[in-house]
Amino acid sequence: MLRRKTEPSDRHEEVVLRRLLLLAGALLLSGCLGMPQSVRPVTDFQLNRYLGKWYEIARLDHSFERGLNQVTAEYAPRNNGGVSVINRGFSEPENKWKEAI
Repeated sequence: MLRRKTEPSDRHEEVVLRRLLLLAGALLLSGCLGMPQSVRPVTDFQLNRYLGKWYEIARLDHSFERGLNQVTAEYAPRNNGGVSVINRGFSEPENKWKEAI
């Protein structure tokens, strides 16, 4: 591999660029931490009432659902205490069901 000899100023610019990218990444990720004070978790949540198959009656624009009909979301308990979710919809142009797990 051939490389040109770098000048000290080139190395300095590379270090500055790396530090700026690191700082920008840290700032972007810091926006994902914590919960706004105005947002409160639901109290007395009853998981068993939430489990099962839910049918779409209205839609927000999610990439998975784009172009699909008969969209459902099925929630089931996992052995580890979590909840599994299977989103499903029918693509008429492809004449097949699609799933996102």
